[in-house]
Amino acid sequence: MTSTERAGTTDAESVVLSPADDAAAVSLAAALDRLESLSRFERDGIEEGAERAAAAARELARPELELRARLIGGDLLRRRGDVAAAGRIAQAVHRWASENGTRHLLARSSFVLAAVFQELGDVSLALEHAVRAVDLLEPDSPATMRIDHLARLADCLGLDGDEAAQERYDEVLRLAEQLGDVERQLLVLNNRAYCATMAGRFDLALTFSAQLQTLSSDRGIALHLGRLDTVARALMGLGRLQQAEAVLLPGLDPAAQEASLDGDAGADFLLTLAEVRRRLDKVDDAQTVLTECVRRCEEHGLTSIRVRARREQAELHAACGDFRAAFEEHKGYVDELQELQSAQRDARARAVHAMYETTEARKQSRRYRELSLRDPLTGLYNRRYVDEELPLLLRRAGAAETVVVALVDVDHFKRVNDTCSHEVGDRVLCGVAELLDRMPPPEGAGSFVARMGGEEFLVVLTGVGLAAAQAHLEAVRRAVAGHPWTELTSGLPVTVSIGATSTVVTEATPAALLGRADEHLYRAKADGRDRVVTD
Repeated sequence: MTSTERAGTTDAESVVLSPADDAAAVSLAAALDRLESLSRFERDGIEEGAERAAAAARELARPELELRARLIGGDLLRRRGDVAAAGRIAQAVHRWASENGTRHLLARSSFVLAAVFQELGDVSLALEHAVRAVDLLEPDSPATMRIDHLARLADCLGLDGDEAAQERYDEVLRLAEQLGDVERQLLVLNNRAYCATMAGRFDLALTFSAQLQTLSSDRGIALHLGRLDTVARALMGLGRLQQAEAVLLPGLDPAAQEASLDGDAGADFLLTLAEVRRRLDKVDDAQTVLTECVRRCEEHGLTSIRVRARREQAELHAACGDFRAAFEEHKGYVDELQELQSAQRDARARAVHAMYETTEARKQSRRYRELSLRDPLTGLYNRRYVDEELPLLLRRAGAAETVVVALVDVDHFKRVNDTCSHEVGDRVLCGVAELLDRMPPPEGAGSFVARMGGEEFLVVLTGVGLAAAQAHLEAVRRAVAGHPWTELTSGLPVTVSIGATSTVVTEATPAALLGRADEHLYRAKADGRDRVVTD
């Protein structure tokens, strides 16, 4: 939008806690909820709070919480102009969240990516991410987060010229009013007016600008320079120049200039005021304001605003009757505009390329990592994967979701190797692995299959009742026993014994679950093999 939004100063440092236990993780998650809500505005302490939250999350070995903190920092980089860095961070978080099925992180990374692509000028991709950011919100997400995600979707729709933006804006304003969140009401009204102005719908823009002014007046909140500029632009579009100047005058107050949060030292505001005064034939006053605008542009390196100021300078020369100076200034404006547009295209290309390079590097990294987690013979996950994934899975499942762990062992496998050959034995293992991997899990359940070593395999089921798990493992046993092995093994039967347990009856740690499953497997072997023994 036209400016960085800010509503005051809040000490974000106090919301981060760091005791190394589960209670600390809960407190840290709550702190991140608050930081995410505050980060929609420019607040003191957000960056430091995010950095401390990331450090605390690392100490607690909670990668999801660490990435939430990193994403907050990435969004701050975007608002400061480093769009490429923000995009790399957001894409990295988005990939991790996709790979680990972390819905909240997917929603938040999509939220940031929508802003990144909006600033890169790709409204279609921005809109795609904005829609995803809304769709992925959990029903119990904080109300402020829902407002922010819906507002970004409305902004993308508005910039895309889609009429659906109005319905979304209405919804967001209603939610913000119900919450009593004046900061977000002001932000949404400003953005709504800005989008309408960009679309040339100045009557509509003025309606929202009037609501913005009324709300700020009623609540005693002074409009900062960016919002004054939004209101004035709507009035200018309707030719109401005197009103536009009156709206802008409070922004000349030194205190208002000092409090400018737009990242442009008030230069854009001054450029608008210069244009208004020129069109009111106040050319001397316009020149004074424009000269100060140019000074600030040069002092702060504001190339884009400086180029637009050259166009306004050409208009001022023409208004004074100095058409030669106007022509020369306009030529300079055109030359610098072309250079600026070329530089902006290059910058956008570099940003997208940097994000693409990161994506490709991660693809290669994931490819080699995936190979390191796979058993080379069967293609199933290996013991290393189990050691990494099972603790994370148990932590995610918590007390709310049952996890079933089953050890599957091929019966009399040594006989196959000794009688037929080790090559046949390998083919039997591959056949069993394929049967395990192809067996669909119970409806609504998650699962993975791994080779633990030798002729022993692991089946893990999540979100499944004990009866359904028992039925699934029996189906596995029958599938192996009923497979046509005769031709391969010269008539030797191939069966499996299975020992299984669950977090319902066993401590939810990998060691406890695997140990109890192994006890049941031993009993299955002792009781005659080709059977399933569970709790």
